[in-house]
Amino acid sequence: MNIKIIILTALCFFSCSDFEKEKSSVDDLIDRVESIEKGFLKIKIDTISSLKMSTYEVERQIKQNYTVDSIDLVLGKKMNDYKRMRKMLGPLGKEEARLQGGLLEVKEQLMKLRTDISKGNGRREMYFDYIEFETNKVNQIKTLYDEYIKTRRDFLDIYNRLNAELIALSLSLRSK
Repeated sequence: MNIKIIILTALCFFSCSDFEKEKSSVDDLIDRVESIEKGFLKIKIDTISSLKMSTYEVERQIKQNYTVDSIDLVLGKKMNDYKRMRKMLGPLGKEEARLQGGLLEVKEQLMKLRTDISKGNGRREMYFDYIEFETNKVNQIKTLYDEYIKTRRDFLDIYNRLNAELIALSLSLRSK
């Protein structure tokens, strides 16, 4: 009888420590998601639609009003870069939406998983698999976030380099 009690106590102790370890893993994933979310919210471009409109308008004004007898290769390169930059705004907007949705979904699932583990709900033998699945989703979101940062940086590099100059050119051409 005493041996059975000792074995049951040991099993309970080890299973509780496994739950704590699993809960800790989920807490680590939640921290990762919240860190990505904070970084994303700091750098998110809120004005994508207005940027798209204003850059299109600058490009249109130059095309309509620029007339010369010879081809200006430097200006042509700048206009191509500007057009490429404007076209980056579509993918940036899509990546923002996917990131926001993914962050919200994963965070919600991790909170549910943490609650289930804390209360011992559901199929306990599947906790490790659930954690592994959520870890993969967090890694995918991190990859998406890294891609967003790269695309945003490329966009801003071109925007900062050309926007003021081409706005000034479009205004000067329009006033002639």
